[in-house]
Amino acid sequence: MEAMIAEAAVRGQVDLDLVSVDSTVGRARHRAAGMAVDPGPLDELEKAVAEERGVQERDKAHR
Repeated sequence: MEAMIAEAAVRGQVDLDLVSVDSTVGRARHRAAGMAVDPGPLDELEKAVAEERGVQERDKAHR
């Protein structure tokens, strides 16, 4: 890529006013991206995660 940019610069074909950002770096939660989520399954998932954490905490306490 650098060689291509250098070659284009020699020909005067480089415009550094345009900048491209790799979108894999920027992360957003589903709500920030505008994704609609049915609250029912999401609430159930959050409850299951909380219960699993509680089980893990109890297991640690019994060791």
